[in-house]
Amino acid sequence: MTGIGTWLGLLLTPIVAAADTRGTVKPNILVIVVDDLGYGDIGVHGGKAVPTPHIDKLARSGIRCTNGYVSSPYCSPTRAGLLTGRYQTRFGHEFNPHVGAEDKLGLPLGLRTIADWLRAAGYATGMVGKWHLGFSQAHHPQARGFDEYFGFLVGAHNYALRRDAEPKFTSSMAFNVLLRGKEPVKVDGFATGVFTDEAIHFMKRHKDRPWFLYLAYNAVHTPLEIDPALQQRLPEQVTDSTRRGYLALLLGLDDAIGRVLAYLQESGAAENTLVVFLSDNGGSTTAPFFAYNAAWNGPLRGGKGQTLEGGIRVPFFLSWPGKLPANQTYDRPVIALDILPTACSLAGAKIPADVDGVDLMPYLLGQKQTAPHDALYWRFGPQKAIRKGDWTLVDWRDFEKKTNSGWQLFNLANDLGQKNDLAAKHPEIVTELRTAWERWDAGNIAPLWHGGVVEDPTAPPPAKK
Repeated sequence: MTGIGTWLGLLLTPIVAAADTRGTVKPNILVIVVDDLGYGDIGVHGGKAVPTPHIDKLARSGIRCTNGYVSSPYCSPTRAGLLTGRYQTRFGHEFNPHVGAEDKLGLPLGLRTIADWLRAAGYATGMVGKWHLGFSQAHHPQARGFDEYFGFLVGAHNYALRRDAEPKFTSSMAFNVLLRGKEPVKVDGFATGVFTDEAIHFMKRHKDRPWFLYLAYNAVHTPLEIDPALQQRLPEQVTDSTRRGYLALLLGLDDAIGRVLAYLQESGAAENTLVVFLSDNGGSTTAPFFAYNAAWNGPLRGGKGQTLEGGIRVPFFLSWPGKLPANQTYDRPVIALDILPTACSLAGAKIPADVDGVDLMPYLLGQKQTAPHDALYWRFGPQKAIRKGDWTLVDWRDFEKKTNSGWQLFNLANDLGQKNDLAAKHPEIVTELRTAWERWDAGNIAPLWHGGVVEDPTAPPPAKK
């Protein structure tokens, strides 16, 4: 971590005051999840293709977690982990839910979400955007702790919205269908802007009470539609049509973040709002792979669908003016599972005993000097990974060769791009980490449904019982 010790020394009194008021002044909590964002495509991570001033401003207004992770390299499993605070492999949500028995596909109904816990603590709870955690009425966001919902239930949606567009259905998958609550609605506009409008309306409606908003943009996931209003802002030197579509969505996303931040500032809510920003997984960089969007993951190797760093390490920022220091980094590994216990602690809500995440505030404020986690773990079909200290042991899938790598060992302190496999040089570390991963995996269960072709084109189906 850089710079926080100095900040603490200069501003100790405000931190003590904040700690004293946490039980009585409940902050608003805004969790922004974006979709398939390339790690290296934003300015604070070295991106230069298009400017991202608002995302960069959000990162610099608080703490940027340089080792921020999600619990899966894929959409729905990450969201299941984030909303429950538990590794999704603990309860079988290992892959995206697709066509099939709708009553069984989705976030298991016996689990409570962050929205459940915060609503019980007196919060107004709302969600805008991509759900992707089940399609049945029992799996609907308003059955999972959210008072209000506007968005779509499936894994992807078109951006260009028209009132005269007809819904398209493929079994349980519906496109061109937006819901307000549980009722279909038709609107004109571009999805990123429409979702931003809805988010701001939610914050306005609940300005007199604490609120929790889960704002889940589908940008920059495919389809790579270009908002006509952004056409002139695309760099002429980028000629690849896929990359141009991706960059257009990124420009629109950055504009949207700017509008949300501007509302918080202008309404006076900024100083009482914790904002968390992250992507659901790394950018999709392998052309044959599903939802390829030509993202750039910067110095990281791999991308969406892989347990390499490029698939699981994501942009991860927390901002809370006056409570968290600005323009700082936190370098210990953290994970999206930490969002639930952090939010519950701030809200005075009960933190479930079975969560795998931790309350990050004592670590971000320098009150705890140890690492939040002894190790972090991943399982995605035949792929596996563990991160402990600077070491990562990973068995990843090469989608082009349709083979698994076998266990490979990397030291991320001097090999962020995971180019040098040190397994043969340090067999004792391989044994230690593999044993730890296997011990963790013993607490997981088999997938409740198989991912199939979309998740991993080369994965064998699970053995029949």
